[in-house]
Amino acid sequence: MTLDSLEDHETEGKRLSASVAGWLDLEWMPQEIHIQIGESVKSSYIRARESGENEIMNIMTEVVDDLNKNWKLYDNDAFVNAWDIGNYVADYLHDRIGAESCGCNASIF
Repeated sequence: MTLDSLEDHETEGKRLSASVAGWLDLEWMPQEIHIQIGESVKSSYIRARESGENEIMNIMTEVVDDLNKNWKLYDNDAFVNAWDIGNYVADYLHDRIGAESCGCNASIF
């Protein structure tokens, strides 16, 4: 699935960042680390899109790889792992383009 309809990468990155942080806050409890994770996701998303990446699964993998590279920054306070976040990013992006959900994915914040 491609992201052709999501053309404003900066705005979408901000929206994705807020969604990730909000989802983590609802799932666990509000924490500063969730904002930091959201900012990392935003940076990964914008960089991928600006380099021409348009496939959801490739963006998800890039988000996970970037988080894993720096996981020591998040590990002590995060109750999830990089793949949990990557899966949420894929669910979020599918939702944003109006793709049908399997019903087993996370509720999008």
